[in-house]
Amino acid sequence: MEEMNLMPILAEANVPMVVEQVPPELDEPSTLEKIKAADEAREGFPGEHWLVLALGIALWQVTRRHRNYVVRAAGALGASALVARAASGREGLSKVLRYTPLGSRISRCPPCDTNAQAR
Repeated sequence: MEEMNLMPILAEANVPMVVEQVPPELDEPSTLEKIKAADEAREGFPGEHWLVLALGIALWQVTRRHRNYVVRAAGALGASALVARAASGREGLSKVLRYTPLGSRISRCPPCDTNAQAR
């Protein structure tokens, strides 16, 4: 079978494209992004990590013997999230994972990665 180069044909094609405006609700940050931004903007207080750790353990203790497995699962998920938040602080779980063998490739700052790749 003979190969055909279709690039000149595709480049000459005149396909009408409709350009639409982006809806304003998509330009606004989501609720989760707003919460994260407010959390990053506020100042921390002494013992914040200990309080979050205590809340995570308390949540697990309260929900671990519940009859409904959905409540137990939600409690375990919430407790895990709070304990991870207490362990990692505001930078997130990536801060803790950097010290593990699997997370050693996590960069400290994303712009540094682009600068390293450009070199």
